[in-house]
Amino acid sequence: MTEPDIRSLIMGNPVARAFAITGDAWTQLILREAFYGVRRFGVWRERLGTPRSVLTDRLQKLVAAGLLSQEQVATGTRTEYRLTEMGLDMFGVAVVQGQWEKVWAQSPLQERYAIAFFDRESGRRLKPAVLTRAHGVEVKPDRVDWKPGPGLIIIPPPTSRRRRSAPIETDRPIIDRSTEIMGDYWSWAVLSAAFFRLRRFDEIHAALGVATNILADRLNRLVLHGVLEKRPYQTAPVRFEYRLTEAGLALYPIVLAMHGWSQRWLIEPDEAPLTLVDRASGEAITPVVCDLDSGEPLDPRRIRWELEAATGASGKEKSPADAKPDGR
Repeated sequence: MTEPDIRSLIMGNPVARAFAITGDAWTQLILREAFYGVRRFGVWRERLGTPRSVLTDRLQKLVAAGLLSQEQVATGTRTEYRLTEMGLDMFGVAVVQGQWEKVWAQSPLQERYAIAFFDRESGRRLKPAVLTRAHGVEVKPDRVDWKPGPGLIIIPPPTSRRRRSAPIETDRPIIDRSTEIMGDYWSWAVLSAAFFRLRRFDEIHAALGVATNILADRLNRLVLHGVLEKRPYQTAPVRFEYRLTEAGLALYPIVLAMHGWSQRWLIEPDEAPLTLVDRASGEAITPVVCDLDSGEPLDPRRIRWELEAATGASGKEKSPADAKPDGR
C-alpha cells in the first residue's frame, strides 16, 4: 500500500467520519438532551432554544444517520424521536467529553457540582474510562500507534452547518461549554491536524483545503480557549505556529472514544481507513468507554447519575437524569 497523504489521514480517518455527523454544537446538545429522556420536538425547542429550521434539520440528519428513530405516538398525532442502539452507544463519548470540560472548560454549574455515575441495579459507583476494548485495559496515549487501511479516502465535509455564533447557557452538567470551543466540523479538523503534528498555518491550510478566513477563525478561537498556543517561529516577518496545550492534549480520550464509535457503526471491518494499534504489542485497539473496574461498556439504560457537591462546595443535588436517562 502506498504511503497515504496527510489530507487523507486527517479527513478520511474514522474520527473525521464521525464528526461529519455529530461534530456540530446543535447535534451534540440534541443528543445530550436525548440521554436525559427528551423525545419531542417542542421539548428540545424549550430546553435549547434551537431555531425551528435548525432543529428540524438536525433531527432529520440524526434519523438518516441512524442515531435516532422517528415514531408516531398517540394515535399518530405526535412524533417522537428515540435513541437507537447506535445513538445510545454515543453516550460514552458524551461522558468523556463531559469529563474533559469539567477540568478544562467548566460551566457555572460544573464549578458547584461534579457528576457521578452509578449502576442502576447494584448502586456501585462507576469509573468511566477509555479501554482498548470491552474488558480490556485503559488506553495509554503514549502507547497508541496507527496504520492506514484500504478505506482511507477523503470524506467530503458538511456544507450546510455554520458554527453557532453565540454560546448557550444550560443547566446540564455535561456537554455545555465544550460545544462553544469545538462544536463544529472545522474546529475538529484543525485539532486533528494538530494531533498529526501540523503546526503552521500554511501546512494546515494545505492539508484541510478550508477557506483561509475559516481556518484563521478556528485557530484564533482554539487559542482563545486555551486548547492551542501560538508561538513565533520566525521574526522577519513574524510568523507563528500552533501547538496543543495541556488542555488540547487532554482531548485525546474524546478522539479515541469517537474513533471506537465510528469503527463500530460507520466502517465495515475489512474497509477500515485507519486502525489503532498498541505500539509495543502491535495488537489492534478498538476503543470503547467502559467502567474501569468491571470493563463493561457504559450503557445509559443501566446507569443513573447524580450531581455531587464539587470540592469546596456544600450540599448534594440529584440530577433530573436520575429518571430514565436513555430516552426510552
